[in-house]
Amino acid sequence: MSRGGVGRSYAGAVAVVTGAGGQIDRALMADLEKRAASPVGIDLERACPEGDDRYLACDITDEAAVASVFEEVDRRHPGGIDLLVHSAAVSAIGRFEDHDLATHRRVMEVTHLGAVAVTQAALPALRRARGRIVLIGSVTGFAPVLGRPPYVAAKHAATGLFTTLRPELAPDGVSVTICHPTFVTGGMAEATDRAPGRERATSGEELTPQDVSTALLDGVAAGHDLVLVGRTAKHAWVISRHLPRVYAWAMRRRLRASTAGTGAG
Repeated sequence: MSRGGVGRSYAGAVAVVTGAGGQIDRALMADLEKRAASPVGIDLERACPEGDDRYLACDITDEAAVASVFEEVDRRHPGGIDLLVHSAAVSAIGRFEDHDLATHRRVMEVTHLGAVAVTQAALPALRRARGRIVLIGSVTGFAPVLGRPPYVAAKHAATGLFTTLRPELAPDGVSVTICHPTFVTGGMAEATDRAPGRERATSGEELTPQDVSTALLDGVAAGHDLVLVGRTAKHAWVISRHLPRVYAWAMRRRLRASTAGTGAG
């Protein structure tokens, strides 16, 4: 990756990753360094490794804190940001009636509005470098996935936002990639305690964080606007668009099978 656009090498690129204490993000931070980039990880203070100056503590739901952390990024990297990866998110497992409005609001604040705040703060630096924004979305960002309605709503919102921003920011030389993985091993942080009896169900194969990191970085290096990670994501993309009733039937069937007996996901 080079100044003035996305290339096939990450050498010298400044890459900012939100939610950097998560599984996917730790893989991304390591892979970016292997590819000779300069990664900057952003996460809550408790998730940042102590004494590691690659990480900056920030609550992305706090607009003032986000503005302050990007002032620090500017001081460290005045040339701009080549790559901004939105990965910070929280989920909520259960049926719609299992969660109150506060839970829905918390998932939206972190997963969608946090990405809004970060993008607004980072945009001047992205424009300087003619950089690329990457949203780590999910199958939940483009298709209905049972068992996590607050997360589905937030991922749909984020996907819609960055799909809209792609043509809006193109004249400034800022590009957008949306990466949709399927289920990742280990799950993710949740906004509240899980409803009793509501386990994390999955549909199809589970990916490793390394699978997602490799596919994302390879896709960005190739200049792709869309990266679908895993067979399930690719099948869901096609079927949900062309055969939505078949998709909904298959989702119900697979999720029932995955929770049969043990309820584990």
